[in-house]
Amino acid sequence: MLWVLWLSLFSTSSQALTAEQVLKTAWQDETVLSQEQMRSTDSRNPLRNVEAFASVEKEDQKREYEVGLKFQFRSWPEWKLGAGAESQTRIVKEASLAWALHERYVHLVSLEITRQKKEALERILKLSESYRKAQGLSLRAGRSTSKSFLGAQADIYKLKRLESVVIQEHQTVVQKIRQWAPDWKDENLTSFDLLAVEDVLEAVSAQKVHERSLSARLLQAEYKDLGKELEILRARENQWIKGMDVSQSRKDEEVGYKVELSIQLPGLGSDDLSRQKQNELVLKRALKLKEATGSQDRLQSLRNQIQNLGSLYKMSRSGLVLSQKSRSADTLTELENRMSSEQAQLDLLSQQQEILLLYVEYLLENERLTEEPTRNFLSRTLKTVSL
Repeated sequence: MLWVLWLSLFSTSSQALTAEQVLKTAWQDETVLSQEQMRSTDSRNPLRNVEAFASVEKEDQKREYEVGLKFQFRSWPEWKLGAGAESQTRIVKEASLAWALHERYVHLVSLEITRQKKEALERILKLSESYRKAQGLSLRAGRSTSKSFLGAQADIYKLKRLESVVIQEHQTVVQKIRQWAPDWKDENLTSFDLLAVEDVLEAVSAQKVHERSLSARLLQAEYKDLGKELEILRARENQWIKGMDVSQSRKDEEVGYKVELSIQLPGLGSDDLSRQKQNELVLKRALKLKEATGSQDRLQSLRNQIQNLGSLYKMSRSGLVLSQKSRSADTLTELENRMSSEQAQLDLLSQQQEILLLYVEYLLENERLTEEPTRNFLSRTLKTVSL
């Protein structure tokens, strides 16, 4: 008996999976772990490079050697800007977890909505088969035309094609989630109380909106980094002291010391490749500024999209409720009404999926996904993600 109980518990634990457990895997995502391994490039060291050299010559029992160091200096802007040279890298590191969570949220939405779509399509197909049979009987009785019968068959074909697309989408999502949770054997999640559209609208209205979206912050950081790179390239052309060599030599009993400075005359250190690189940076910087300016209103745009689509969703659902109240004694008419109602339910699921995906993107851009304590923002009860 104990063995059977243990086997049952093991089987359940290896198959059952919650949305919170899927989200938890984000902390082990390769992109997140790779960011942790990155080393800082922020340095106040005025030297760009240091090389050691040594030479030994021997002739007629006479030995001569020389040892020394070569120092290459950074330009003044290159050294001055070192402390802020990794602003973009820092933001990317902070955002890597949010991107990993966003990917999992997108797949969780698709998994649950495609499951509900499959169920809706099964109901519609059953009704469509009944409708086609009723059309056949009506055709034999002379109460309908062959056009109506062939139309019913064509509708079934379209529905089956749509079903195959939804099934493929569901299987693709399942395979992706199994990469994050290899022990998961089922195709559905347990205890997944997916947000309704009304919940999304309420959350968007209540949430505080940041001044800049995550995309805008990244683009602005890229713009600044390109400016620093451009300033450094220009400064290298006007850098007077490029390097210094310090060496000691010994010949017989004589010991000598030598210090050499590498000096660049202003205006003579430029070359076509450097100028070409600078021109490329100027163009990239202008384009990056344009992107950053265009993304300033990204959060408000997403918010407006969600609210507008939410209003359309509520209108569609209200129309569905009214249509469900109509009944007919005629079999064909009643089947048409039921099919229309199920099709409307399917359309509502597509609308809900679009709104939820926009909401997840909104949370990403508003930098809410990584807030502590970590919660499942797709859960109606905001379940905690235990780390």
